Amino acid sequence: MMRLQDHWKHLRRALTLALFLSLAGDLVAQDVQVEDNHAGHVPAISGGMGYVHNVNGGIVTLEPQIDPILVVPFGSHVLLESRTDFTGFFERRDRTSGSFTGKVFKTVEFAQVNWLASSHVIATAGRYLLPFGLYGERLEPIWIRNLQDAPITATIGTRTSGSGDGFMLRGVAMQKPTYSLQYTAYFSSHSGIDQLKAARATGGDASIYLPHAHLEIGTSYQRFLEDRHINSVATYLSWQLPTVPLDIKAEGDFSYNGRGYWLESAYMFQQMPIPSILRRTQIVARVQQFFPANGGGNSLPRVDTRRVDAGLNYYLRDDLRFVSSYGRTFSSGGNANIWNVGFTYRFLLPLWPGRTK
Repeated sequence: MMRLQDHWKHLRRALTLALFLSLAGDLVAQDVQVEDNHAGHVPAISGGMGYVHNVNGGIVTLEPQIDPILVVPFGSHVLLESRTDFTGFFERRDRTSGSFTGKVFKTVEFAQVNWLASSHVIATAGRYLLPFGLYGERLEPIWIRNLQDAPITATIGTRTSGSGDGFMLRGVAMQKPTYSLQYTAYFSSHSGIDQLKAARATGGDASIYLPHAHLEIGTSYQRFLEDRHINSVATYLSWQLPTVPLDIKAEGDFSYNGRGYWLESAYMFQQMPIPSILRRTQIVARVQQFFPANGGGNSLPRVDTRRVDAGLNYYLRDDLRFVSSYGRTFSSGGNANIWNVGFTYRFLLPLWPGRTK
């Protein structure tokens, strides 16, 4: 009973903070909304923040997080952008009893300069997210992902820090009314600098997007060039059905340490014949499996592992939502239940007002 009361106390604090952010967001929006204004090339601070109360196999973890993004445009062809992650991990001193203790970890996830060289090429220099598969570069931010726990295979192709230090080229190789072809190529050098750690690696990504079907199919490749040189490959699919608010994503990952897959679907109630207040509800389901090879390791399971997750999210506004999920892991190392509950908030603050027309 004391444990439940303690959990409820932390959840009440999170809910109070979420409501405060909602009111603050309304005030900020009223302050910056000016008729006949446009953004121009205005620097801005964007990003997200949130709180997740996690219970994994009976071990409680409190995880507050804030990820500010600085965006500074220089004209219409050069953009400086950077994102820093501040995540706290707090658990009980004796894991299941005692007071909470922990620390806040800071990570520079990217700090890059992008140059729009042409309509087909964007050149990037600096620290960037490794473009491998769907999750790390597109779905990882706390305000985007539908389930707060990452897929088991998310570390494949993202060693050692999820980021690379070096150069990257990307763009649209070909665009037609019925399809477009995207590409990415990169090289990362080794870095042991604190907050800027990266491994020596090279790779690329390519995908085809069908706009009428809202369907993207792609593949990623990486050659890891440190210690044991290994190849990693991913194939993925992203599909937003044109007539139904259903989002389907799937990925298969293959590497020296093992192979696995995950399949996730998310459905919004916005078309259902129910009261409008309930149409802001989203249900999520994900299934995944991993098969280790050569002993697994490198942040991957060492035994065959299966996991199923179900989530229920509610959007108070487009930028503020409550998140919750239940998952269960099955493996020879032991089965476990995983619970998550919390909130996420997306913010955008221009550093000075836009220019008047």
